[in-house]
Amino acid sequence: MVLRVAVVGGGPAGSSAAEILAKAGIETYIFERKLDNAKPCGGAIPLCMVDEFDLPPEIIDRRVRKMKLISPSNIEVSIGQTLKDDEYIGMCRREVLDGFLRNRAAELGAKLINGTVYKLEIPTNDKDPYILHYSDHSSGEIKGEMKSLKVDLVIGADGANSRVAKAIDAGDYNYAIAFQERIRLPQDKMAYYEELAEMYVGDDVSPDFYAWVFP
Repeated sequence: MVLRVAVVGGGPAGSSAAEILAKAGIETYIFERKLDNAKPCGGAIPLCMVDEFDLPPEIIDRRVRKMKLISPSNIEVSIGQTLKDDEYIGMCRREVLDGFLRNRAAELGAKLINGTVYKLEIPTNDKDPYILHYSDHSSGEIKGEMKSLKVDLVIGADGANSRVAKAIDAGDYNYAIAFQERIRLPQDKMAYYEELAEMYVGDDVSPDFYAWVFP
């Protein structure tokens, strides 16, 4: 019997899980609601991740070698002086990174479904399957076509508002609302951020959490 696994969420975690499962010959389904979604994310990835996930150079939009942390008392701490010439913090766009990882998993055999999972039926014994009810958006329609899928295991990688977590009653959690804006600066202004990223943890920028400027 071939094991069937559904991965709900096609971000880095879900796509990586789907890739590993597909490599192992497991029948794998990966669900992603929006294939071109630019999620609120700084997009910074450490150098070790580039090698570990075998990312091609074109995934990296900018190589940052300096980072400035600004404290609540406006004390600035510079990071990056110890980086070697070939070391950097990679900056990427999530829709590009996520799409690359999803497509790589699909090329290895995972079945990519452009759909929204609305309900997960949990089996009452160890023989019955999980049943996912989802809306298939492959036709391009917002509402999509309602379908269902039976699988043996489900991996919930569908983010902070995870329907999988709710279905298994994983408990309450704290979360923050994130806002992101992409701004195109004139070249003379952009020169300041050529190799620099900034993180603010002070009350003047983001009173309840932190803020970033990632080029």
